[in-house]
Amino acid sequence: MKKLLLTVLFTALMAQAAFAAYPEKNLQGYIMWGAGGAMDNVARAITPMAGKELGKTVIMQNKTGATGAIATTFVNNLPADGYTLLFGAENPNLYKVTGLAKIDYADFDPVLLMMANVGVVVVPKDSPYKTFKDLIEAAKSGKTVKMGSTGPGGLPFVATTMIEKVHGVKFPQIQFDGEGPAVTAIMGKHIDAVAVGLLSCANFINAGNVRALAVISPERVPAVKQVPAITEFYAKEYKPYLPWGAFFGVFVKKGTPKEAYDTLQKAYLKAYNDPKFDEFAKTMGGVKLGLTGEAARKYINQNQSVSAWLLYDAGGAKESPEKFGIPRPAHK
Repeated sequence: MKKLLLTVLFTALMAQAAFAAYPEKNLQGYIMWGAGGAMDNVARAITPMAGKELGKTVIMQNKTGATGAIATTFVNNLPADGYTLLFGAENPNLYKVTGLAKIDYADFDPVLLMMANVGVVVVPKDSPYKTFKDLIEAAKSGKTVKMGSTGPGGLPFVATTMIEKVHGVKFPQIQFDGEGPAVTAIMGKHIDAVAVGLLSCANFINAGNVRALAVISPERVPAVKQVPAITEFYAKEYKPYLPWGAFFGVFVKKGTPKEAYDTLQKAYLKAYNDPKFDEFAKTMGGVKLGLTGEAARKYINQNQSVSAWLLYDAGGAKESPEKFGIPRPAHK
């Protein structure tokens, strides 16, 4: 009996010692969006610093397609061993209601949400709309206000739908192939306004090439601190929907051993707090989040609740969020 106990103890200690060496090899990181985009830039800015802490290289690859569903499904089909990371944005929150995939972030654990891409409403620099309230009052008066869009599910579409729902107005949405072309259209005065991610136009705002009316945030954003928060005009009306916007994070498949998860979280948090990443975020115009664990999960769920129901109510979803247990945004 004593010999058996010693054997069991020895085996347990050996197993613990073996895993304590994590990571024993290089890791694989899959970025759901293409090279040069915001998600790619954020992932490649923080990961080398995290790799230094891990003592291994995270080999980064762009695996694009189907609004990120290709990379998400690929990682989900691999073992939950801590050696495969998914670098993703908010897109999986809509996979189930749009029919893109049967999985979403409920099948992953967030190692760290690094940064948010806050929405901002912009108009041409010499637009007659001086404030966000001017824009809303024009729409309420029956005036045609053409808004840019990138199609159902994109930040401009969901943000515009939010504004329509809050104020009981309707904007004709002119579709573009991305936020960049939509901002170009604003500068060319081809449309009246557009809601885009701040990363797409912070430099244009600060250079005076476009006029920003409001950031879709409960508070002002340091990168464009001169721009009012949307709650400065309509605090009560937007409270149920905020915080909301695009986000960038690193995830592992659910079921990853706790030791591996904790090691990854520690490494990415250290990289997140590095002054180099602070400077990167400031230059990009992003809002640092630094959310892990339950705080990250709560942020993801809030984003999914707002986006999924707004998309469904606008007729842009194939399935009701209710089918998947996604609650409507709670009025606080």
